Amino acid sequence: MIISLMSVKAQDSKSEDLKVNVNKLVDGINKVKQLEPISFQYDSSKYKDLESHLPSGDRFGFLEQSVAVNFPSLVQTNSYVLPTGKNSNKVAKINEVNKEELIPVLVAAIKEQQEQIEFLRQEINALKTQQTKTD
Repeated sequence: MIISLMSVKAQDSKSEDLKVNVNKLVDGINKVKQLEPISFQYDSSKYKDLESHLPSGDRFGFLEQSVAVNFPSLVQTNSYVLPTGKNSNKVAKINEVNKEELIPVLVAAIKEQQEQIEFLRQEINALKTQQTKTD
């Protein structure tokens, strides 16, 4: 009979301790306005080798060129090794947008837009008050 004892030390790290060069996102609205949202389907009949790697049906995303302008790091090249015969393969490379990383930018844009809405509400209320006083 073999008895084995293991000792494991866990390190509790805070997210803030792991991140460096932390900056607030600014100008989110203008950057989001440049994105081109699209719906599309992959043409698996044209690229039969990729059929198992590409999801079917309607998809939603962005034109990668519109993302690359302001967020080049969010356009990633994914490589797929595809068999072409006995003992031979080819590599297919597909550029894709990392949509999950785009979420903080969208949240920043929404927050900026909300600030603009609140400012406009205050301005409208001030104009209404001014109008009431002149009547």
